[in-house]
Amino acid sequence: MFAHDVLKTLYSPLKAFEEIVKKPDIKGPLLILALFLIITAGLQYASAVKVSDEEPMTNRDEWTETAEWTLKWASNGEESTRDADSVSGNYSVVSSVVANESIWMKLTGIGPINCSGDGTYERLSFRIKWVHGNGIFPYSEAALQLLSNNENESSKLDFSDKISNSSGKWSNVTVDVGPKSQGWEPIPSWENVTGLEFRLVWLVPSNLTMKIDDLYFAKFVPLTKYYFDGWFSSLMMSALSFFLNWGVYGGILLLVIKLFGEKAGSWKELFVVVGYLFSVRIVYLLVTVALIPTLPEVRLENLAEIWYPTLPYQAILYLSVVTDVWMAVLCTIAVRFFCNFTWKKAIGIAVLVSLLNFTLRPLIPI
Repeated sequence: MFAHDVLKTLYSPLKAFEEIVKKPDIKGPLLILALFLIITAGLQYASAVKVSDEEPMTNRDEWTETAEWTLKWASNGEESTRDADSVSGNYSVVSSVVANESIWMKLTGIGPINCSGDGTYERLSFRIKWVHGNGIFPYSEAALQLLSNNENESSKLDFSDKISNSSGKWSNVTVDVGPKSQGWEPIPSWENVTGLEFRLVWLVPSNLTMKIDDLYFAKFVPLTKYYFDGWFSSLMMSALSFFLNWGVYGGILLLVIKLFGEKAGSWKELFVVVGYLFSVRIVYLLVTVALIPTLPEVRLENLAEIWYPTLPYQAILYLSVVTDVWMAVLCTIAVRFFCNFTWKKAIGIAVLVSLLNFTLRPLIPI
Protein backbone atom coordinates (compact mmCIF):
# COMPACT_ATOMS: atom_id res chain seq x y z
CA MET A 1 0.00 0.00 0.00
CA PHE A 2 2.72 2.49 0.98
CA ALA A 3 4.67 1.73 -2.22
CA HIS A 4 1.58 2.56 -4.24
CA ASP A 5 1.19 5.82 -2.28
CA VAL A 6 4.75 6.81 -3.16
CA LEU A 7 4.20 6.15 -6.85
CA LYS A 8 0.82 7.89 -6.78
CA THR A 9 2.37 11.15 -5.51
CA LEU A 10 3.98 11.42 -8.95
CA TYR A 11 1.05 10.74 -11.27
CA SER A 12 -1.99 11.55 -9.08
CA PRO A 13 -0.80 13.72 -6.18
CA LEU A 14 -4.26 15.04 -5.20
CA LYS A 15 -5.65 11.57 -4.57
CA ALA A 16 -2.35 10.39 -3.10
CA PHE A 17 -2.06 13.05 -0.39
CA GLU A 18 -5.77 12.95 0.34
CA GLU A 19 -5.19 9.32 1.38
CA ILE A 20 -1.74 9.79 2.94
CA VAL A 21 -2.81 12.47 5.44
CA LYS A 22 -5.53 10.22 6.82
CA LYS A 23 -2.96 7.72 8.06
CA PRO A 24 0.66 8.79 7.40
CA ASP A 25 2.92 5.74 7.12
CA ILE A 26 6.65 6.13 7.74
CA LYS A 27 7.28 3.18 5.43
CA GLY A 28 6.63 5.45 2.43
CA PRO A 29 9.47 7.92 3.14
CA LEU A 30 11.74 5.02 4.10
CA LEU A 31 11.06 3.43 0.72
CA ILE A 32 11.91 6.76 -0.91
CA LEU A 33 15.15 6.82 1.12
CA ALA A 34 16.04 3.29 -0.01
CA LEU A 35 15.43 4.18 -3.65
CA PHE A 36 17.34 7.43 -3.16
CA LEU A 37 20.41 5.56 -1.90
CA ILE A 38 20.31 2.88 -4.60
CA ILE A 39 19.97 5.37 -7.44
CA THR A 40 22.54 7.73 -5.91
CA ALA A 41 25.02 4.85 -5.81
CA GLY A 42 24.29 4.19 -9.47
CA LEU A 43 24.69 7.88 -10.30
CA GLN A 44 28.04 8.05 -8.55
CA TYR A 45 29.28 4.99 -10.42
CA ALA A 46 28.03 6.32 -13.77
CA SER A 47 29.92 9.56 -13.10
CA ALA A 48 33.05 7.69 -12.01
CA VAL A 49 33.08 5.84 -15.35
CA LYS A 50 33.31 9.17 -17.18
CA VAL A 51 35.85 10.89 -14.90
CA SER A 52 39.53 9.99 -14.52
CA ASP A 53 42.10 11.24 -12.05
CA GLU A 54 45.87 11.30 -11.81
CA GLU A 55 47.59 8.21 -10.42
CA PRO A 56 51.30 8.95 -9.77
CA MET A 57 53.94 6.29 -10.35
CA THR A 58 54.74 4.23 -7.25
CA ASN A 59 58.17 5.80 -6.75
CA ARG A 60 56.87 9.38 -6.77
CA ASP A 61 59.49 11.88 -5.56
CA GLU A 62 62.16 9.17 -5.23
CA TRP A 63 64.25 10.72 -8.01
CA THR A 64 64.79 13.89 -5.99
CA GLU A 65 64.53 12.46 -2.49
CA THR A 66 67.14 9.71 -2.17
CA ALA A 67 70.93 9.94 -2.12
CA GLU A 68 71.13 7.01 -4.56
CA TRP A 69 69.24 8.89 -7.27
CA THR A 70 70.93 12.23 -6.54
CA LEU A 71 74.18 10.68 -7.81
CA LYS A 72 72.53 10.03 -11.20
CA TRP A 73 71.82 13.71 -11.83
CA ALA A 74 74.27 15.64 -14.01
CA SER A 75 74.64 19.39 -14.52
CA ASN A 76 76.77 21.98 -16.25
CA GLY A 77 77.44 23.54 -12.86
CA GLU A 78 78.37 22.28 -9.43
CA GLU A 79 77.75 18.61 -8.69
CA SER A 80 74.04 18.04 -8.07
CA THR A 81 73.23 17.61 -4.39
CA ARG A 82 70.20 17.23 -2.16
CA ASP A 83 68.83 20.42 -0.62
CA ALA A 84 66.47 20.79 2.36
CA ASP A 85 64.53 23.46 0.48
CA SER A 86 61.73 21.24 -0.83
CA VAL A 87 58.02 21.18 -1.59
CA SER A 88 57.44 17.44 -1.27
CA GLY A 89 59.31 15.15 1.11
CA ASN A 90 62.54 16.30 2.74
CA TYR A 91 64.80 17.18 -0.18
CA SER A 92 65.04 18.67 -3.65
CA VAL A 93 67.93 18.31 -6.11
CA VAL A 94 69.97 21.48 -6.68
CA SER A 95 72.83 22.71 -8.83
CA SER A 96 74.45 26.13 -9.39
CA VAL A 97 76.71 27.79 -11.94
CA VAL A 98 78.80 30.96 -11.70
CA ALA A 99 78.94 33.61 -14.42
CA ASN A 100 77.07 31.57 -17.02
CA GLU A 101 74.18 32.33 -19.37
CA SER A 102 72.54 28.88 -18.94
CA ILE A 103 72.00 26.12 -16.45
CA TRP A 104 70.85 22.58 -17.06
CA MET A 105 70.23 19.48 -14.96
CA LYS A 106 69.83 16.01 -16.40
CA LEU A 107 68.61 12.71 -14.92
CA THR A 108 69.29 9.45 -16.79
CA GLY A 109 68.73 5.76 -16.17
CA ILE A 110 65.09 6.18 -15.17
CA GLY A 111 63.45 3.87 -17.64
CA PRO A 112 62.31 2.75 -19.83
CA ILE A 113 59.15 4.73 -19.08
CA ASN A 114 56.27 3.80 -21.39
CA CYS A 115 54.11 6.72 -22.54
CA SER A 116 52.99 5.17 -25.83
CA GLY A 117 49.21 5.01 -25.45
CA ASP A 118 46.11 4.21 -23.39
CA GLY A 119 46.90 2.73 -20.02
CA THR A 120 50.44 4.12 -19.99
CA TYR A 121 51.81 7.34 -18.51
CA GLU A 122 50.13 10.50 -19.80
CA ARG A 123 51.61 13.25 -17.62
CA LEU A 124 54.92 14.45 -16.27
CA SER A 125 54.86 16.63 -13.15
CA PHE A 126 57.64 18.46 -11.33
CA ARG A 127 58.40 21.46 -9.13
CA ILE A 128 61.10 23.83 -10.29
CA LYS A 129 62.77 26.88 -8.77
CA TRP A 130 65.21 29.16 -10.56
CA VAL A 131 67.45 31.82 -9.04
CA HIS A 132 69.13 34.50 -11.14
CA GLY A 133 71.74 36.86 -9.74
CA ASN A 134 69.69 39.89 -10.83
CA GLY A 135 66.26 38.26 -10.58
CA ILE A 136 65.79 38.31 -14.37
CA PHE A 137 63.38 35.85 -15.99
CA PRO A 138 64.95 33.41 -18.51
CA TYR A 139 65.13 35.34 -21.77
CA SER A 140 65.59 32.81 -24.52
CA GLU A 141 64.72 29.33 -23.32
CA ALA A 142 63.02 27.28 -20.62
CA ALA A 143 63.01 23.79 -22.06
CA LEU A 144 62.28 20.25 -20.97
CA GLN A 145 63.88 17.41 -22.91
CA LEU A 146 62.86 13.76 -22.97
CA LEU A 147 65.74 11.40 -23.66
CA SER A 148 65.35 7.96 -25.26
CA ASN A 149 67.49 5.00 -26.26
CA ASN A 150 70.42 5.77 -23.97
CA GLU A 151 70.31 9.52 -24.77
CA ASN A 152 70.73 8.94 -28.50
CA GLU A 153 67.35 10.55 -29.15
CA SER A 154 65.83 13.64 -27.57
CA SER A 155 62.72 15.75 -27.89
CA LYS A 156 62.21 19.29 -26.58
CA LEU A 157 59.21 21.11 -25.10
CA ASP A 158 59.11 24.79 -24.14
CA PHE A 159 57.57 25.30 -20.66
CA SER A 160 58.44 28.97 -20.09
CA ASP A 161 54.74 29.81 -19.77
CA LYS A 162 54.43 27.45 -16.80
CA ILE A 163 57.16 28.77 -14.50
CA SER A 164 57.08 31.67 -12.06
CA ASN A 165 58.20 35.11 -13.19
CA SER A 166 59.87 35.58 -9.81
CA SER A 167 63.35 34.41 -8.95
CA GLY A 168 63.50 32.09 -5.93
CA LYS A 169 59.87 30.91 -6.12
CA TRP A 170 58.73 27.30 -6.62
CA SER A 171 56.56 26.57 -9.66
CA ASN A 172 54.30 23.53 -10.04
CA VAL A 173 54.58 22.33 -13.65
CA THR A 174 52.56 19.62 -15.36
CA VAL A 175 52.95 18.65 -19.03
CA ASP A 176 51.14 16.04 -21.09
CA VAL A 177 53.16 13.21 -22.59
CA GLY A 178 52.21 10.51 -25.06
CA PRO A 179 50.88 10.44 -28.63
CA LYS A 180 47.99 12.82 -27.84
CA SER A 181 50.25 15.51 -26.34
CA GLN A 182 51.37 18.58 -28.29
CA GLY A 183 54.44 20.82 -28.49
CA TRP A 184 57.17 18.16 -28.50
CA GLU A 185 59.78 18.54 -31.27
CA PRO A 186 60.63 16.11 -32.72
CA ILE A 187 58.11 13.43 -31.73
CA PRO A 188 59.71 11.37 -28.92
CA SER A 189 60.04 7.61 -28.73
CA TRP A 190 57.12 7.46 -26.32
CA GLU A 191 57.54 3.79 -25.44
CA ASN A 192 61.14 4.20 -24.30
CA VAL A 193 61.77 7.35 -22.21
CA THR A 194 65.04 6.89 -20.33
CA GLY A 195 65.99 10.38 -19.17
CA LEU A 196 64.99 14.01 -18.56
CA GLU A 197 66.79 17.30 -18.94
CA PHE A 198 65.78 20.75 -17.64
CA ARG A 199 67.44 23.79 -19.23
CA LEU A 200 67.11 27.55 -18.60
CA VAL A 201 68.91 30.12 -20.78
CA TRP A 202 69.51 33.88 -20.40
CA LEU A 203 71.06 36.44 -22.74
CA VAL A 204 73.88 37.50 -20.44
CA PRO A 205 75.92 35.52 -17.89
CA SER A 206 75.05 35.57 -14.17
CA ASN A 207 75.14 33.37 -11.09
CA LEU A 208 72.35 30.80 -11.57
CA THR A 209 70.70 28.11 -9.46
CA MET A 210 68.15 25.46 -10.38
CA LYS A 211 66.19 23.18 -8.02
CA ILE A 212 63.94 20.26 -8.98
CA ASP A 213 61.49 18.49 -6.67
CA ASP A 214 58.46 16.16 -6.73
CA LEU A 215 59.35 14.74 -10.15
CA TYR A 216 57.14 11.89 -11.39
CA PHE A 217 55.14 10.45 -14.28
CA ALA A 218 51.45 9.73 -13.84
CA LYS A 219 48.62 7.79 -15.46
CA PHE A 220 44.96 8.77 -15.59
CA VAL A 221 42.58 6.09 -14.34
CA PRO A 222 38.76 6.13 -14.11
CA LEU A 223 37.44 6.92 -10.64
CA THR A 224 35.70 3.55 -10.73
CA LYS A 225 39.04 2.11 -9.62
CA TYR A 226 38.50 3.71 -6.22
CA TYR A 227 34.69 3.57 -6.14
CA PHE A 228 34.29 0.44 -4.03
CA ASP A 229 36.93 1.57 -1.53
CA GLY A 230 34.59 4.24 -0.18
CA TRP A 231 31.14 3.07 -1.24
CA PHE A 232 29.90 2.48 2.32
CA SER A 233 30.99 5.87 3.67
CA SER A 234 29.54 7.52 0.56
CA LEU A 235 26.26 5.68 1.16
CA MET A 236 26.16 6.87 4.76
CA MET A 237 26.81 10.46 3.72
CA SER A 238 23.99 10.26 1.19
CA ALA A 239 21.64 8.93 3.85
CA LEU A 240 22.65 11.70 6.25
CA SER A 241 22.10 14.27 3.50
CA PHE A 242 18.61 12.89 2.88
CA PHE A 243 17.66 13.07 6.57
CA LEU A 244 19.10 16.58 6.97
CA ASN A 245 17.16 17.89 3.98
CA TRP A 246 14.02 16.13 5.19
CA GLY A 247 14.42 17.60 8.67
CA VAL A 248 15.15 21.11 7.41
CA TYR A 249 12.21 21.10 5.00
CA GLY A 250 9.85 19.76 7.65
CA GLY A 251 11.13 22.18 10.27
CA ILE A 252 10.67 25.17 7.96
CA LEU A 253 7.15 24.03 7.08
CA LEU A 254 6.20 23.67 10.74
CA LEU A 255 7.63 27.11 11.52
CA VAL A 256 5.85 28.81 8.61
CA ILE A 257 2.50 27.25 9.55
CA LYS A 258 2.89 28.61 13.07
CA LEU A 259 3.88 32.04 11.68
CA PHE A 260 0.59 32.02 9.81
CA GLY A 261 -1.10 31.56 13.17
CA GLU A 262 -2.39 28.11 12.37
CA LYS A 263 -2.19 24.78 14.13
CA ALA A 264 -0.24 22.10 12.31
CA GLY A 265 -1.66 19.10 14.14
CA SER A 266 0.70 16.28 15.06
CA TRP A 267 4.24 17.34 14.15
CA LYS A 268 5.29 13.70 13.85
CA GLU A 269 2.62 13.01 11.27
CA LEU A 270 3.53 16.25 9.47
CA PHE A 271 7.14 15.12 9.13
CA VAL A 272 6.02 11.78 7.72
CA VAL A 273 3.85 13.56 5.15
CA VAL A 274 6.80 15.83 4.22
CA GLY A 275 8.87 12.71 3.55
CA TYR A 276 6.57 11.82 0.67
CA LEU A 277 7.49 15.10 -1.07
CA PHE A 278 10.94 13.70 -1.78
CA SER A 279 9.52 11.21 -4.26
CA VAL A 280 10.25 13.83 -6.95
CA ARG A 281 13.95 13.58 -6.10
CA ILE A 282 13.83 9.99 -7.32
CA VAL A 283 12.67 11.19 -10.74
CA TYR A 284 15.47 13.78 -10.78
CA LEU A 285 18.09 11.14 -9.98
CA LEU A 286 16.78 8.70 -12.60
CA VAL A 287 16.91 11.34 -15.34
CA THR A 288 20.39 12.40 -14.21
CA VAL A 289 21.61 8.79 -14.34
CA ALA A 290 20.30 8.60 -17.91
CA LEU A 291 22.05 11.83 -18.95
CA ILE A 292 25.49 11.20 -17.39
CA PRO A 293 26.56 8.60 -20.01
CA THR A 294 26.00 11.22 -22.74
CA LEU A 295 28.67 13.48 -21.24
CA PRO A 296 32.26 13.33 -22.59
CA GLU A 297 35.04 11.56 -20.74
CA VAL A 298 37.01 14.08 -18.73
CA ARG A 299 39.85 14.49 -16.28
CA LEU A 300 38.73 15.49 -12.79
CA GLU A 301 40.75 18.71 -12.90
CA ASN A 302 38.93 19.85 -16.07
CA LEU A 303 35.46 18.65 -15.17
CA ALA A 304 33.89 22.08 -14.67
CA GLU A 305 35.20 23.69 -17.85
CA ILE A 306 34.28 20.71 -20.05
CA TRP A 307 31.05 19.41 -18.51
CA TYR A 308 29.29 22.59 -17.42
CA PRO A 309 28.73 24.11 -20.89
CA THR A 310 27.30 20.86 -22.36
CA LEU A 311 23.59 20.49 -23.09
CA PRO A 312 23.12 17.37 -20.89
CA TYR A 313 24.72 19.06 -17.88
CA GLN A 314 22.66 22.22 -18.40
CA ALA A 315 19.56 20.00 -18.59
CA ILE A 316 20.50 18.49 -15.22
CA LEU A 317 20.79 21.97 -13.71
CA TYR A 318 17.41 23.08 -15.09
CA LEU A 319 15.87 19.81 -13.94
CA SER A 320 17.01 20.64 -10.41
CA VAL A 321 14.98 23.85 -10.56
CA VAL A 322 11.99 21.95 -11.96
CA THR A 323 12.32 19.49 -9.06
CA ASP A 324 12.17 22.32 -6.52
CA VAL A 325 9.04 23.72 -8.17
CA TRP A 326 7.51 20.25 -8.29
CA MET A 327 8.18 19.78 -4.57
CA ALA A 328 6.52 23.14 -3.91
CA VAL A 329 3.42 21.93 -5.77
CA LEU A 330 3.34 18.72 -3.74
CA CYS A 331 3.88 20.76 -0.57
CA THR A 332 0.84 22.88 -1.47
CA ILE A 333 -1.30 19.76 -1.89
CA ALA A 334 0.03 18.17 1.31
CA VAL A 335 -0.62 21.31 3.39
CA ARG A 336 -4.08 21.71 1.87
CA PHE A 337 -5.22 18.25 2.95
CA PHE A 338 -3.18 17.84 6.16
CA CYS A 339 -4.12 21.21 7.70
CA ASN A 340 -7.44 21.64 5.88
CA PHE A 341 -6.37 25.09 4.68
CA THR A 342 -7.75 26.96 1.70
CA TRP A 343 -5.83 26.55 -1.53
CA LYS A 344 -4.78 30.18 -1.38
CA LYS A 345 -3.25 29.80 2.09
CA ALA A 346 -1.65 26.48 1.20
CA ILE A 347 -0.01 28.03 -1.86
CA GLY A 348 1.32 30.96 0.20
CA ILE A 349 2.78 28.62 2.79
CA ALA A 350 4.37 26.34 0.17
CA VAL A 351 5.95 29.27 -1.70
CA LEU A 352 7.42 30.71 1.49
CA VAL A 353 8.71 27.30 2.59
CA SER A 354 10.36 26.73 -0.80
CA LEU A 355 12.05 30.13 -0.77
CA LEU A 356 13.35 29.65 2.77
CA ASN A 357 14.54 26.13 1.98
CA PHE A 358 16.35 27.36 -1.14
CA THR A 359 18.00 30.14 0.88
CA LEU A 360 19.12 27.84 3.68
CA ARG A 361 20.25 24.94 1.47
CA PRO A 362 23.86 26.22 1.04
CA LEU A 363 24.17 26.24 4.85
CA ILE A 364 23.40 22.53 5.12
CA PRO A 365 26.82 20.93 5.69
CA ILE A 366 26.24 18.00 3.31
